Amino acid sequence: MVLDQTRTYTLDEFRTIEDLPENQGRLLELIEGGIIEKVASFTPSKIGSRINRFVGNFVDEQNLGYVTGADGSYVMSDKNSFMPDVAYISRERLPEEPHREAPVPPDFAVEVKSPTDSKREMRKKAEKYLAFGTKLVWLVFPDEQEVEVYDGDNDVQNFGMDTVLNGGDVLPGFRLAVSDIFK
Repeated sequence: MVLDQTRTYTLDEFRTIEDLPENQGRLLELIEGGIIEKVASFTPSKIGSRINRFVGNFVDEQNLGYVTGADGSYVMSDKNSFMPDVAYISRERLPEEPHREAPVPPDFAVEVKSPTDSKREMRKKAEKYLAFGTKLVWLVFPDEQEVEVYDGDNDVQNFGMDTVLNGGDVLPGFRLAVSDIFK
């Protein structure tokens, strides 16, 4: 199906389009009413999987909630449904595991830059996450081997290979060396 990029869609229309047989297996996001297809790329997927493993192990050990990968969907608003490369949501905010998408934004989201992403669009999306209620966002840049951290309370912080990220108030006690992301 060719999507009409000249119009905006509601969340209900988006769900109908997502469910069409020709769209099965495609990773679609709804951003400001526009439907965007996420493009698969090996290196960003590998990096996202590494981060997912570290975060997931910590969350499981602490029995805190749920961690999802690149096909986990979160309703941000009636015109936005995001699929972060890695996300965490507390059991407190999501007591029951949803059948389809999480009906609320994640507490923590990670976006890994793929070759088709622009830094400008990624940064805009990080700001949208915060505006919709996500408390912590990491933007991961494989080429530079850097991570930008958005937490809403501070200016954006940049972390290079010789630094350690932390989970802040969202995942207290979680630490991850940037070098471990890019091994």
